[in-house]
This record gives sequence, structure tokens and C-alpha cells, in this order.
Amino acid sequence: MKLRLLFVCAVFGAAPQLSAQDWIPLQDGKSLAGWKAPEKPESWVVEDGVFVTRGDRSHLYYVGKVGKHDFRNFEFSADVMTEPGSNSGIYVHTKYQPESWPAAGYELQVINSNPPAERMNGYIEHKMTGSIYAVRNTWVSPAKDGEWFNYRIRVVGKTLQTFINDQLICEYAEPDQPYRPKDKPGRLLGSGTFALQAHDPGSVVRYKNMKVKILPKDAAPPAGLVPIADRELDQLVTQASNDNFPLIDMALMVAPDNLDGWSAARRYGLTPLNSFPPSSLEKAPPSLLVIIDSESAPDVNALKAIKGTGIKVIFTSSQQGAGKLDEAQLKRRLQAIYAAGLGWKDFWVPSK
Repeated sequence: MKLRLLFVCAVFGAAPQLSAQDWIPLQDGKSLAGWKAPEKPESWVVEDGVFVTRGDRSHLYYVGKVGKHDFRNFEFSADVMTEPGSNSGIYVHTKYQPESWPAAGYELQVINSNPPAERMNGYIEHKMTGSIYAVRNTWVSPAKDGEWFNYRIRVVGKTLQTFINDQLICEYAEPDQPYRPKDKPGRLLGSGTFALQAHDPGSVVRYKNMKVKILPKDAAPPAGLVPIADRELDQLVTQASNDNFPLIDMALMVAPDNLDGWSAARRYGLTPLNSFPPSSLEKAPPSLLVIIDSESAPDVNALKAIKGTGIKVIFTSSQQGAGKLDEAQLKRRLQAIYAAGLGWKDFWVPSK
């Protein structure tokens, strides 16, 4: 191992027979009808037909008539706008519950920029908009604060995909008996309703044009989207994603037309370096340890030595760039990170 220091109709009469291809509105454009917040309902308001989060933690569940608020295969679409430093999320396959964070289903992350660290008790969120939260993340936001963007979620069988402005950001194939951290045992696909998150009083997020397209029971999942076969690697990737460890490789860059390369990156929750704004790569911290682990596993003792020193770490699979990370290398890297006891604060994320 080599070391060096560097600086996402109402109609009259009988209800129409809707086909599987029809988009069905989930908002009436004037009220919260069909949605219910059991905890802190005052955190939700409607302004010009738009749902707005503004207040303490609260979750707004869809309890309306569409699909009897129980969805299995579907596409969900919403237009979203965030204010700077605002955090929220969209839950799928979740269940109505009277309080706390939804225990069932998946959260699809909404956050385009971080608030001041002191507002979150020093915590800096690395899992950005489009992330399949704490399972497969994107470490750079594909959207901007203050601008409307479209958030589309597709669930078919045991697969989940997120799209921001029609760009595929994250995807995941759930294996049989998947590993889950102790605090997230219900993060599983099955069926359920939707929920929106009011995260904290400092977060203001807007949702409009919410709609669902119910897909056939026998809809085919995306071709080639399958679970990671190595169970230990899948656990390591999931745990790292949950622990806010940014999976970034400084040599991993994928051309826009390299579909196989992007598929592989999303499979392991990796964000290619060329996804970040070039200007962010020029703002490395003064003390940055770049670990090249193309030839051997990272030195655990070297990683232990930097923990808590303020030195940030990032990995690269090649000295020359254009690296291609394989499963065995990623597994060794994650094993070393956990053996050294690193925390999320020890990593560098460009632009943060």
C-alpha cells in the first residue's frame, strides 16, 4: 500500500377504469385530503396547492383511496423544491404508525445541501438526494436548492430505482434475507403506502404534482439488476451506507455513455469522481491522506493512526486514474475501514 498526503380527476358519475399505464394524482391541489400526519400535524401546510414541510419531526402518510393505499409494483412521481440546508424524505412500502420515524419500507432521501453543522449537533449528512437511504447512496446531490426537480421512484418486485429529472441515480436489488442494521429491521420491500418527512424545524421542503402509476403484478424488474452475490460484501456495503461512509474512489470515473460502468457503480453504492463539480475537487482539506490500495489491502494500523487527528482520508484504486474497482478490492477496503474503527468524520467528500 502506498500513502501520500494531498491537498439525487375528479369526474362525475362512475369512476373510470384505469389501465396500468395511467398516472393517478395523489393531491387534490388545494388540501391535505388523502394524507394524514399522526404526529405534529402542524408541521404540514398547503400553500397554493403545494405541500410544505415547516416544523418539528412529522410524517405525512398517504391514507387515500387510490390503490387502497397499499402499493406493490408502481412508479411514484413528485416535483420537489428544497430550501438551503433542508432535509426530508419520501417513504415507500411503509405502514401508517402513530409516532417516530417510519419503521417499515425504504426512505428515498431529499437533501441537496447541509445545514450548519451546529444545527445538527455536528452531524454532516453525506447521503444526498436520490439515495436509497442507508442502503445505496449517492454522495453528491443531482439537484439544487431553490429549483423544482422531478423525483421519480420505481419499485418492481424486489428492485428499487430512483430518478432525478429522469436521470437514474440509485438502484438496488434486495436479496433474500438481506442484512439490515439493528435499528432498521423493517427496511424491506413488500407492499405499503407512501409517506413524506418533515425532518426538523429548519427544513422547508415543497412537494407538488404527486402521482402514482400502478404497474402490473407480473411487471418485469430491470434487466441485469440483481443482488450482490457475495453476502459479506453486500453486508459491508450496506453497513457503510448506513454509517454515512462516503463510497468514493478518486480513480473511478465513468463516461456518460458507459452504461455498464454506471450500473456497476450504482450496484455498490459508489459515486464516480466525475459526478462532482470540478471546482469541488480543487478544495481538498490541507491534510488529506490518499490511500492507493490497488496492489494490497489498506494498512489497518495506518488507518488507526489517523483516526481522530483531523486528517481526512479518501481511497483510490489507481495512481494513474481511470481505475476499475473490483469486488475483492472493495471488500478488502471496507474490511480495513471497519477493522481500523474509522467513523464518518474521518472521510473527505468533495464540496464538504
